[in-house]
Amino acid sequence: MIIKNLDNLLSHGNIEGRKVVLDIMETALAAPDPYENTKKVVKLEGNRLVIGNPEFSEPAGREPVEYDLEDVKHIYVVGGGKSVQKIALALEDVLGDLITDGQINTKKGDEIICNRVNVTLAGHPMPDEDSVKGAARMLEIEKSAGKGDIVFYVTSGGGSALKALPAPGISLEDLQAIYRILYFGCGASMPEANAVRNLLTVVRMKHAKYVKDATLVKLEATELPLKLHGHVFFDRTFSSEYERAIYVLKKYGIWDICSTPPASTT
Repeated sequence: MIIKNLDNLLSHGNIEGRKVVLDIMETALAAPDPYENTKKVVKLEGNRLVIGNPEFSEPAGREPVEYDLEDVKHIYVVGGGKSVQKIALALEDVLGDLITDGQINTKKGDEIICNRVNVTLAGHPMPDEDSVKGAARMLEIEKSAGKGDIVFYVTSGGGSALKALPAPGISLEDLQAIYRILYFGCGASMPEANAVRNLLTVVRMKHAKYVKDATLVKLEATELPLKLHGHVFFDRTFSSEYERAIYVLKKYGIWDICSTPPASTT
């Protein structure tokens, strides 16, 4: 049960009415559980690995894909977010020792519940050194994958900070400053902030580039309906992701601040 004090809540008042309300609440809270939903998407059936479920696929209704385990060399799990441990734990429980290696980042203060996949507790909502270290290891694993390997990329809300690996020429302090200005200074929405910070990090949204010939499978516990991702949050379309990022910076009047190199200290 998700509701832990159920007996106390049903010990007084309109008990029958309370049962109805609490049943609805319990069902609603259980429906998005990343652990249970991952087990509905990833299954072992004999010597076959079955990935997919029309109920959860994007686009909707996509049929599952099957892999003969004889043809699978390695399975890796990488990613970051506040809910990814539950996704990774479900993969561990389904796949067991078929998982070769893994690295996920979740927020500091969480209990580590995974056994085969390495877990780094990182900074959120501001990225920190542990965000960078964990993300660097994710990149190493992705680059090590080859033909015949499967890489599960698991993600959820909070991943932008938790797996922040600065792009070449950008420091962690630079990233922190951008995050601080966009979120706490300007009040930019998450999609607007992502339009900028996704261009300043290495692994964010670029996983297919690094896994190359390996099979990449994305499992996402999203905070938003998938149909709301992308350009719908903006009042216009853009010819490139760079144009969109510049638009956000100019919208909030911080283009000059963010595009001006710091003064030399020499």
